[in-house]
Amino acid sequence: KRIKREDLLTHLFSYYQALRMITSLLTYRESKSYSPKIETSQYEGLNGVCPPVKIISPLQYRKKVIILYPGASPYAEKHSKIEMLGIVLAQNGYKVFIPRIPPLKILDISAVNVEWFICFYQWLLDAHQLESQNVAMIGISYGGGIMLKAYLQLKEFLPPPNILMTHGTYADAESTLRFLLTGEITNHGVQYKITPHEWGLIVIFQNYLKNLDLDWDTAGVQEVIRLEIQEKFDDRDKIISKLPRFQKNIVNSVLSGKGTAEVITLCQAMIQNEIATLQDLSPKYWCHEIQKKVFIFHGANDSMVPFTESIQLAESIPDSELLISNIYEHKEISTNKGTYFKLKEFMRMVDFFSKFYYYHEN
Repeated sequence: KRIKREDLLTHLFSYYQALRMITSLLTYRESKSYSPKIETSQYEGLNGVCPPVKIISPLQYRKKVIILYPGASPYAEKHSKIEMLGIVLAQNGYKVFIPRIPPLKILDISAVNVEWFICFYQWLLDAHQLESQNVAMIGISYGGGIMLKAYLQLKEFLPPPNILMTHGTYADAESTLRFLLTGEITNHGVQYKITPHEWGLIVIFQNYLKNLDLDWDTAGVQEVIRLEIQEKFDDRDKIISKLPRFQKNIVNSVLSGKGTAEVITLCQAMIQNEIATLQDLSPKYWCHEIQKKVFIFHGANDSMVPFTESIQLAESIPDSELLISNIYEHKEISTNKGTYFKLKEFMRMVDFFSKFYYYHEN
């Protein structure tokens, strides 16, 4: 009876945590001040590099830790939406770490990120003397697939984290990149069209143009992409002004996020050229080996990774919990829905996150 009572209390507390979290997400405003303390430190990365890590500490720390691994974004740990999620989690007593992963900051989505994810996890356990059963990992967007790959490797020589969650991540890197060209997806015979994220073409060109065998020098286009990511717009425009006309057309198409026929053809050639690399990074080929509980969350209107990727991911992982939310998008929470619709989605999210909290607490 005592065990049943304790389990019931844990369930109730988990439901309360989820209720508080979703309410906080829906009411969050960047202009407001919140109780968790935010500071920036450094961690010992690869090759002697010590990147920053944002640490968000709760008022009442319950010895539970969450790592928020970012996706491919030049804003890295400074991304406002990741900070929002970190603050909301910290309000429930979790200490949140958001490490900068240098390759992801320059939109490099290659396998080198796996080593960085493992490196940070090992540093965190050692430097903060943490027990792995008190640690949860959450991977955002492209960081989610990389996190799953890192988990499979680190569990061979490190105590693994207690629980995993992906937010808007992919199962098949190839189909995800192809989505960025057209915005078209199919789910159970129903076709959808979503305007792809404006960074989509930039990600493809940044990673794979250099490997394509063409009859013209791509160095100028690569430099434009690099400067765009670094937000060095004056230098970018100087390079563009010196490019041949056909290369100007290419970079203008890529930077606008609206692919011309020529750019789409180039992207298709790049994707085809990288098939082996993309398969190695695609969870659908190896995530059946993951025995840990994985929570999979995705916004139905995600413009960077289509929600069908998370459906495929959930079908491939033996022990998974899936939620496709119709209110949460890649960048923000949608507020242009009716009250009944929002209430129903609110309760679905509360149910999903209460299970996450329950597993982490146990």
